Amino acid sequence: MFFMKKDKNLNNRIILGLSFLIFGILSLLSSRNIILLTFEDVAGIVFIFYSLPTVYSSMNNGERAKLIASTILFLVGVVFLVKSHFDILDSRGIVFFSILFISGSVLLIIFIENIKEKIFLYTGIVLLILSYLSVAQFRKFGLFNAANRIGNLLEIFWPVILIVMGMIIFVNRKK
Repeated sequence: MFFMKKDKNLNNRIILGLSFLIFGILSLLSSRNIILLTFEDVAGIVFIFYSLPTVYSSMNNGERAKLIASTILFLVGVVFLVKSHFDILDSRGIVFFSILFISGSVLLIIFIENIKEKIFLYTGIVLLILSYLSVAQFRKFGLFNAANRIGNLLEIFWPVILIVMGMIIFVNRKK
């Protein structure tokens, strides 16, 4: 890698700066039709570019929050690229699968960082199995239709939920 683990803040700033630079260049080239990339392509590439060295540098350094965030960014980048290059008929299904898969993968990465905590391994494996089942088996049991109905309700009530949550935070703030 082009960075050392000594000065973490400098390395993170370099990686972040390069990520913004790549995002800007790719966005500019794609907006001018010089290269044919969608926004999902550009975001996916940048997320993956940023997260790979960040996961590497934060592994076994006590930076668990950065490890989790960069692992999530990597997997979201992969989802963006997959969604951009393949025709996916049901986008809500990929979101449900992605949430389960990303959660399971993050827990496995946390287990790799701290092998003593077996609960991360077991929970990660269960979530990965559930992500597979969400694609392969849930349609047969009718669970996918139930999840779609819940998703439709959340789409309708999402603004109300956000407003209520904001009001609760505002009312319960320290004075």
